[in-house]
Amino acid sequence: MLGKVVTGQIVLSRDTAVKILTSSGDVLNNGWACGFNNPVFAEIDLNNDGVQDLIVFDGQAARLNCFLYSSNGYVYAPEYNSLFPQNLEGWVRTYDYDNDGDKDLFSYFAGGIRVDRNETTVTTGLSFFNMTMQLTCNYSGTNPNLFVTRVDIPAFTDIDNDGDMDILTFSINGSWIDLDKNLSMDSLGNNNQFMFYNVPGCWGYFYKEAVANKAVLPVNTSCTLLPAHPFRLQNNFDSGSAVWLEDLDGDGDKDFLCGDKVGRNLLKVENCGNPDSAYACSQDTAYPSNTAVASMRDIAAPYFYDFDKDGDNDLLVANFNSSGEDFNNTIYYENTGSTSNPVFTYVKNRYLIDEMVDVGTSSHPVFFDWNGDGLKDLLISNDGYYEGGNFVSKVALYKNVSQGSNYQFQNISDSILNFRGLNIIGTRLAFGDLNNDGDQDLLVGDATGRLSYFQNIGSATNTNLIFSQGYFQNIDVGSDAAPQLVDVNRDGLLDLLVGERNGNINYYRNTGSLSFPVFSFETDSFGRVKVGLATYGIGYSAPLLFDVNGNYELLVGSYKGTLFHYNNIDGNLTGAFQLIDSTYQNIKEPTKSYPAMNDIDGDGKYDLVVGNQSGGVVFYSQYLNSSIAENASLNSKIKMYPNPADDYLTIESINGQELELYSVQGELIERITIGSGVTNISIANLPSGVYCLKTQSSFANKLIKL
Repeated sequence: MLGKVVTGQIVLSRDTAVKILTSSGDVLNNGWACGFNNPVFAEIDLNNDGVQDLIVFDGQAARLNCFLYSSNGYVYAPEYNSLFPQNLEGWVRTYDYDNDGDKDLFSYFAGGIRVDRNETTVTTGLSFFNMTMQLTCNYSGTNPNLFVTRVDIPAFTDIDNDGDMDILTFSINGSWIDLDKNLSMDSLGNNNQFMFYNVPGCWGYFYKEAVANKAVLPVNTSCTLLPAHPFRLQNNFDSGSAVWLEDLDGDGDKDFLCGDKVGRNLLKVENCGNPDSAYACSQDTAYPSNTAVASMRDIAAPYFYDFDKDGDNDLLVANFNSSGEDFNNTIYYENTGSTSNPVFTYVKNRYLIDEMVDVGTSSHPVFFDWNGDGLKDLLISNDGYYEGGNFVSKVALYKNVSQGSNYQFQNISDSILNFRGLNIIGTRLAFGDLNNDGDQDLLVGDATGRLSYFQNIGSATNTNLIFSQGYFQNIDVGSDAAPQLVDVNRDGLLDLLVGERNGNINYYRNTGSLSFPVFSFETDSFGRVKVGLATYGIGYSAPLLFDVNGNYELLVGSYKGTLFHYNNIDGNLTGAFQLIDSTYQNIKEPTKSYPAMNDIDGDGKYDLVVGNQSGGVVFYSQYLNSSIAENASLNSKIKMYPNPADDYLTIESINGQELELYSVQGELIERITIGSGVTNISIANLPSGVYCLKTQSSFANKLIKL
């Protein structure tokens, strides 16, 4: 939510000014983006410039993220996220069903399809109107919801070339493809209505085997052979799939592609019929067979879009469903042929993900000075990566290589700690000097709820951690232990807080000494904190106790993706803390937010890095003078892009107004008058850095000048 910020109030804002570098020193375009586990891709014009941008929906994290296309490729644009319908589920597709030039939004809802019409205008910008939460379809005279499942992505296409949108998806028993034909053009003579009729029989006269992602091709033009075939699914719904229809041979009819739960491959079935009557005549079970074959540990979902904007559709194959490959999970093929006669060439298997921090499933950041140079480095542990069929937990190191005001982190290793041999997964890190030798040791919480102790046998300037003890001091919180070492009662000894899956916080008081800590259980209800969801009883609490001007405050990451903020802690360790906010700073990184704190830019104000279920990390900074208003997202009445910007800045405003441009120190640089609509402003002579663009109503947008 947007609103005025009063003088002195702490305000954190999403920040990309701090750069993430690869191991070779290249800057990641989208370093502080979100990460992907099972991304679903769709095209849509976000800023109404006539160029198709990308939205990416990660069903596992229930997160939709926006990427604007620019000369540098796709750039993370989270300011558009809130403009989309909230609480989307399962999957998304976009299709301009009413032919108004704007792609509309389709998504899963309750065994059917939800429709949100795109009503973007120059005045209002991107906006949607919910048409229905359930499309209906005529099945033999009845009109229930058009059936799809959460784990089956249907195809939206004009299959018969009559001008309206049809839908193809697996039948209710999962054996063959149903054609739900739209009769809008036939009955009403327009294409902006939904009149779906389930065409009897199997589209293309083929069906799919139950034990492999392979088609059983027809021997005639009848579907009556289906019940007798030994591979037909019997009373089983389809276990998960993603289908796409595309004319792959330029003959005017649509061919069929499918990724499925029962096989890692991408299946192509050629249509030798015509737009009105499909007929499957051949198949390729290792598509595309002319180059590196598409393969995913779970469902290989295909997407045909012009990703490189060269005029023909390329192919992207991404992992779909809630499990499976979580790192090498977006295979990109460039089309070196044409849209009507594509020739796909393998390019890479981490498309877009290789431009951001992504540590597999669930990121758990922590700041620690690994090399003792006085700069806190960023370490990120995880639930794990899928490697050769195994789920392996590792720790990535991003070294703080900042120089002066040039703040940046460089990837040194994705595996400074590899827990495979110890069979530890779901790792969360806590550093502290546990033997009073002047260097920082490590406690590792894991998915079982236990802790492991790693002793630093190196020094403060040369970290060398070795496994010392599993099931440390017999501490077990049940599952998903998230530890923090901190002097809770301010007696000079490190105590231990441990979050857990249930959403509460366990407090263990150090009753030993600096050299020999003994963590004695005090309570599993520290501060009466409970961040679990009532519906599911899960919370994944991640405690972060920190000092503000001599008083403790507490942030707690949660399964719902927000940060809970508490105070009234000192002198009240056995009581109930005061909940100040359950959506601290409007930060929401669904799901499983995990906070880490550090003053990255040395301004005396803490910054936050927040991990999430998708494996990425997002950076939030305090960067402006406290007398200037700042907000975590853009004012709904004014939009600016691109951001970061180089030579020109485009501003969209509902009405004319005067803007003020401030430096990071709060110095007024320039007043800018803009009219209603779109205004282009030259910023070529503006020095690189972070600025604040402020409206007369005290709303402010952060601007990063490259």
